Amino acid sequence: MFSGQRKERRHSPRKKGRFNLVWLNGVEHIAAIGMEMSLNGCLIATKTAPPERSFNVILDIERRKIELRLNTARSGTILRENVQWHVLGCTFSGVAADDYDSLVRYLKGMDEPDNVAQRDLALMNRTDDAYRMLPLSVQQRVLGVLAGAGRLEMPPEGQAPLLRMEDLGPAPDGSGRRLAVHSRIITKDGPQLYDSVILVQAGGAVKLAG
Repeated sequence: MFSGQRKERRHSPRKKGRFNLVWLNGVEHIAAIGMEMSLNGCLIATKTAPPERSFNVILDIERRKIELRLNTARSGTILRENVQWHVLGCTFSGVAADDYDSLVRYLKGMDEPDNVAQRDLALMNRTDDAYRMLPLSVQQRVLGVLAGAGRLEMPPEGQAPLLRMEDLGPAPDGSGRRLAVHSRIITKDGPQLYDSVILVQAGGAVKLAG
């Protein structure tokens, strides 16, 4: 459907061809078309351009849902059948380790591993990625809400917070996206552990939901 992209010398695996994806506008999923992918990023087209250069997407690659964060490196518009499309050349700026391994296998035409222990370990590692995939401003709001509730100590600059996070998906009433957070604070009596549910609303507002 789309063509005319500039030819370049490339040294990493690259695959052309359509793949399905959506980009996330708060809790809304906006349909887009994947056109090309490499180990460093992808080329996508969407009728509605993301409002920020960095945004989250969910790819549908060989029956696997992969959520990652993209950063727009270049952009332009084209007209197809009297419809304007925004074409974005993006780099990967946040992706779970096991999801990146899946992208490598997809680009190189490799089979998925059958090692159950490896799959279980990858699933455990995904909990931290839910936090890293959030925009920095939302990360800070999450930390602020937990600290205000006495469930987390704000970490020094450059230090990771004492928490683990898991994406629970959209709230049943559509009010936002729910995140399960396991946090702790260190007291004179030892570590105090807390389990919380954070609601990230459209626009990036954050509140404690449990």
